[in-house]
Parts: sequence; C-alpha cells; structure tokens
Amino acid sequence: MKDRDVTDFNKWITKGCPKATYFSSFEDKYLVVDNLDEKEDPLISPCEASYNSEYFYMLIVLRGTLHIVIGGTEIEVKANEYLSVRPCMTIKLQESRCFYVSLIARNCLMTDILEHSTLCKMNKFHAFSFSHLRFDPEQINALLHCYRTIKNEHMRDHYPMMEMVHRAYITAFLAKLCSFIQPTTYIPHTNNSKQYSVFTKFLDILSNDHKQERSVQYYAKTLKITPKYLSTIVHNFTGLSASQVIDNYVIYAVKQMLYANDCNIKTISEDFHFPSQSFFGRYFKRITGMSPNKYVKENNRKSLNFMSKNRM
Repeated sequence: MKDRDVTDFNKWITKGCPKATYFSSFEDKYLVVDNLDEKEDPLISPCEASYNSEYFYMLIVLRGTLHIVIGGTEIEVKANEYLSVRPCMTIKLQESRCFYVSLIARNCLMTDILEHSTLCKMNKFHAFSFSHLRFDPEQINALLHCYRTIKNEHMRDHYPMMEMVHRAYITAFLAKLCSFIQPTTYIPHTNNSKQYSVFTKFLDILSNDHKQERSVQYYAKTLKITPKYLSTIVHNFTGLSASQVIDNYVIYAVKQMLYANDCNIKTISEDFHFPSQSFFGRYFKRITGMSPNKYVKENNRKSLNFMSKNRM
C-alpha cells in the first residue's frame, strides 16, 4: 500500500463535512479542519478512509456526538471528548451531528512532542491503535483558545518567518493537549470476541518482533493459528492483509528512525535484519514509493528545520 499525501486526507475529511474550514502549513506537515462556522447541528455525512504509516488523526468534539468506527470498533465521541487515531487504521465516519476541531499531523511532529512527554510509556502501540479521552470544560476551552490563535494566524497576510511561527503555534497546541492526557482521562473500549483477542496478541508480538520477523507464517505459528486465519482476522479489524499490516508497521518504525536521523541507512538495514542495504531500499520503495535516501532528504529533522533553511 503506497503512502498517500495529506491532500488525500483533505478530500476525505471535507467529504464528510463539505462546509468545513481547513488549512495546512509548512509543506503540508499538518492539516487542521473545523466546522465551527456552521449553523446549529452541522451534518457529517458517512465516508471511509484507510490510514497509512505517515499521519496521526486527532479530533475534539465541542458539541453533539460523532459516530465513528475505527478498526471494527464503534465509538461515540461526545462533547468535551478527544479521539486520537494512530497510523494504519481504517476509519468510517457515520452520519453525525456535531461541532469539532480536528488535526491531521505528520509522524515527525508527533515524534517531537512524544519525546518530551510520558505518552510513549502510556501507549503500548504507536500504530494500529486509538485513544478516546474525556477532558473537562476548562481544558477544552484552553485548547479552543490555542486553536483560534492558530486559525487567526493563518488568516494574516504572509510575512517573514511565518512558517516558523505556524510550526511553533501548532507544536504548542499539541503540547498543551498532551499535558491534559492522564490515565484517568481514558475512556475504555472493550471487545471480548475471540478474534479481537487474537488481533491484539498479534499486535503485541509484532511490536516486539517486527525488526527480526516480517513473515505472516512466523506470527501465525507464534499464535498457533493458520496464516489464512490470521489474515482473515487482521483484515476484519484493519481492512488490510496481515502482510500489509506487518509491512506498514515496519515502515512506520523505519520512518521514525530516518526522521530522527539517529543512524544511517546501512545501520537501519542491519538493525531490521534485511539481507542487504539494496534489498532494504527496494522494500522501502515498494511500500512508500520513494527510496530511503529521498525520504531522509525530505523528511528528517534537518530538512524540517526552518531556522536553518531560511524559509521566508
């Protein structure tokens, strides 16, 4: 499955709410959408999207209820509630009436924020998962104040260093949001089906073994089921085959390392137990549509440093 750019998410989110206001910044590293300018009871129409290994989706409902299905789990997001969907999940919006603010952000932005918070420890999976939380009205108002500052900034005429200011504001918004997330704010969602139990065990094993193992046969054998049955279960919850889920998890982890620029491509290839650097390059390009070198050039910390690149 090839990565799609943020433009595709533009089309998806605005399909559900065509009158929504949206804007993006610094080379489409984030997209913000809201329907706050609509009249009472804005309608959100049904639509569906499959996620990839590049974006986080975050949404805050201010009034009303959003009906959504994430990986086969039906969720109602009500007023003063926050929903975060990690990469690689299938999302289905059902007909809803609510006011909302949403943010679609590149992994690189979330990586920078998570490195300075406790969220990495609180969340077991960085992909193929979601979080549903409840905030108090005071916290929601604080987030809304930050959001309106961002929105007002986008309405201004272009000025020197504008891109850097945008990045600072959106980072501050994300940091404030993360500061409100505590274990007690989580809304639990349970699924007692046997298939869901197998699926979560698969993700658990995948999160531990993805650097060494990329075959469906390995994970099926570990779970003591057939590869066909594993693929059926995985497809039920993600819309993808087991092989696609494994590949996307690996690519997600690789991209995090390439962004952080912690080591070179050869070292990453060895760390993930690829037969050779060239094999790794073909694997990465088959899934993402670009070479590791091109990805590093366009997406590592240095390439996104607006101070050093003099973006004016």
